[in-house]
Amino acid sequence: MKGLFFRSLIAAILLGPAIGFVGQLVSFRGGIKYEPPVSEAERQQMRNLTINEMEATLGKRRIKMTRWDLLRDSIPYSYYWKQVAFNAIVPSSGVFLGCMWVGVMEERRVRRLRLTT
Repeated sequence: MKGLFFRSLIAAILLGPAIGFVGQLVSFRGGIKYEPPVSEAERQQMRNLTINEMEATLGKRRIKMTRWDLLRDSIPYSYYWKQVAFNAIVPSSGVFLGCMWVGVMEERRVRRLRLTT
């Protein structure tokens, strides 16, 4: 039983974060960035503008980003990896519990086969 526990734990440690990382990649959508970035002083000034005027002002600086551009810009930051780790909790738990369940069922089956022979 100890061997089953450790094998299940290893599978969960390896597969859970991989599933979380792939899930994070799939959930990324393209985004928008402003070049140069909007400063706090500009935000204060834009509060007095109408929405149409604000969109016209920001439209000149707007750059659409693809999924891969956004991913490339996010990978160096710790918040991205914290989110990947958070998203890996449920898949890791599922892999661990699934491996334990399959292992216990297999041991029961083997035990029943030994009793009949």
